[in-house]
Amino acid sequence: MKALQIPAKLYFLLNTNSYGEKYIVSTADLSLHATYYVLLETRDASFEFSVPEPIEIIGKQVDALRAKKEQIAAESMKQQRIIEDQIQQLLCIDHTHIDADEIPF
Repeated sequence: MKALQIPAKLYFLLNTNSYGEKYIVSTADLSLHATYYVLLETRDASFEFSVPEPIEIIGKQVDALRAKKEQIAAESMKQQRIIEDQIQQLLCIDHTHIDADEIPF
C-alpha cells in the first residue's frame, strides 16, 4: 500500500444563522453562496491516505450493502407494524346493524 498526500483547502466559517453549528469547517467557501456564513480564515492542509488493496475495497462495498439491507429491513418492519395496527383497529370497530328508526344517543 502506498501512502498518498492529498492536499485540501479548508474554510473556517461563522454561521450567523440561529440554526446549526456556530462554527464550521468546509472544503468550499460557503460565504460566497449564503449570506449568513462569514469567512473567518482559510488554511491549506495535507492528509496522508493509504491506497487500499482491491480486496479491502470489495469488503467495504459488501459492508455498506449489508448495512443498507439491514436499514431497509428495519424500515420495512416498521411499516408492517403500522399497517398491522391499522388492520387491528379496523377489526375492533363494532359493525352492529343500527335500526334506521333508532336514535343513536
